[in-house]
Amino acid sequence: MMYVTRAVSRRRFLGETLVGATVALAACRPTTAPRAGKALAWGQAGLRDGHFRKPRAINVRNAEVYVIDTTGRVQVFSENGAFLRKWSTPDAENGTPTAVAFANDGNVLAPDTHYNRILEYTPQGDLIEQWGEYGTGPDQFIYPTDVVQAPDGAYYVSEYGMEADRVHVFDAARRFVRQWGALGQGPGELNRAMAIEMDAHGTLYVADSANHRIQCFDQAGRLVSVIGEAGTAPGRVKFPYDVACAPDGSILVCEYGNHRVSRFRGDGGFIACCGRPGKAPGEFNGPRGVAVSPEGRVFVADTDNDRVQRLDLEEWT
Repeated sequence: MMYVTRAVSRRRFLGETLVGATVALAACRPTTAPRAGKALAWGQAGLRDGHFRKPRAINVRNAEVYVIDTTGRVQVFSENGAFLRKWSTPDAENGTPTAVAFANDGNVLAPDTHYNRILEYTPQGDLIEQWGEYGTGPDQFIYPTDVVQAPDGAYYVSEYGMEADRVHVFDAARRFVRQWGALGQGPGELNRAMAIEMDAHGTLYVADSANHRIQCFDQAGRLVSVIGEAGTAPGRVKFPYDVACAPDGSILVCEYGNHRVSRFRGDGGFIACCGRPGKAPGEFNGPRGVAVSPEGRVFVADTDNDRVQRLDLEEWT
């Protein structure tokens, strides 16, 4: 398989801030501070509305932020953190969804990772359908981690478990089409594929978590490029658990292992990173999810701090 590994520039990096306080990255120096009113954090540990037990999945659509925590609650907020509504997944004893996505019609898709299925809800929380079953067959799942629907209606589902580290492709009617990937470290191979995202050009970005990289594929499964490599320095990544495509074409990578979010150009060049380990504003503790709105507002599931943090993409230069 032909592929290109894109070089990662380490010349630029950024410590980001929240609530007007400049916070330097562990290995970075701050270069700018956000303008007043451009940052926000909400949530704390608990079961009340607006509280979290380790939020691990996050996404944003139509100015509403959807967050799933380890209790199986789906909580919906305004972009300013105001609680709007909630519902719960059917089961949570074995585990809960690791991602939340959206179908082309606006319905909510939750890969119910530990129950080997995809759940589909209305935006109000009515369960419409669930599909998938346990197994290693071409249209079965072990641990489905994320799903994205292409403009043509096709679904792409990332998965890991029992050496079934791969990407499934289904048509708009959810009929199996093809799959690619295998457990390993080589080009096109995956080790705990935790997230999948598609940009405006149809390129698929897979968070190859335990291989500490983002692999980029075309829709036929051909490897196009690789973003990042293992490490803690700016421009390297450690356990990337989520990936999001920004409106300007840049790529945001949520690094569970480095307690930060890194930003790369579409060609793989490093732009900046945000965060460092900690509990203060602008710091993260094991973040597992990142999402970005069309306006460039970035939302991070700050998992082990039991909160959501909001930043602004325009500050990451």
